[in-house]
Amino acid sequence: MNQPNHGKNKFVRLSSGRTISWGTLALFLVLAGCSEHPGRVAYRQGEHAGALGQSGAGDTPVAAFALGLMLYKGEGGSADPKQAAVWFRKAAQMGHPGAQYNLALLYLNGEGVARDHKEASRWFRLAAEQDTVEAQLNLGLMYAKGDGVTKELRETLRWFRRAAGQGSSKAEVYLGEMYFRGEGVAQDRGEAARRFRVAAGRGSAEAQVYLGIMYLRGQGVKKDRQSAALWLKKAAAQGSGVAKRYLDQMSGGKRNAARVAG
Repeated sequence: MNQPNHGKNKFVRLSSGRTISWGTLALFLVLAGCSEHPGRVAYRQGEHAGALGQSGAGDTPVAAFALGLMLYKGEGGSADPKQAAVWFRKAAQMGHPGAQYNLALLYLNGEGVARDHKEASRWFRLAAEQDTVEAQLNLGLMYAKGDGVTKELRETLRWFRRAAGQGSSKAEVYLGEMYFRGEGVAQDRGEAARRFRVAAGRGSAEAQVYLGIMYLRGQGVKKDRQSAALWLKKAAAQGSGVAKRYLDQMSGGKRNAARVAG
């Protein structure tokens, strides 16, 4: 499939060299738990220094995670990725999935710790096993690239499927790409179209572009310019330059045909 260049789109092509967009730190479960926890009250009121002081010295996974997050963001003081990594590690070792994910990102980027993609993959795996979707996606991408782990597309497929099972549109797009090309799985363009359709129906502009192109070319689906235009217009309405270029080409073809007929 001669796919167009998606420029700055976050979609990652599995069969070629690429830059992986890993995401940002997990912000969930900050001082979760008892609504009367003084640290949580202080955090909600924007008193970050007080929240740091009331977080129980990180004696629970949630408190340690919150300390790491505030230290990383510089809330209540100067940003300190090195100390953030210390607290994320403490929470991660106590099983906090958000801390495991954040610690993996720090190892991946070399923030507060020495860059170590093998260690990043280890923490991504622990978070992924607790159904953290972004960790599942990142671990799948690492297996696709052989980054920090041995390249193994069957593992990529497994983690993408788990993320897709949790409703991840990005995972559906990645799976559609794998089925289209037969990477780590038998080639099945009908299944690729089904995966793209699921993500497209959820509003993924990227999936809408891929599905529109497949309808335009009759790949995995019956050739249908009307359906192609429908999906490409949906993507274009979200700002997809690729979709707009395909729609312009389709309109140009109609104009040329009209001139010939005249």
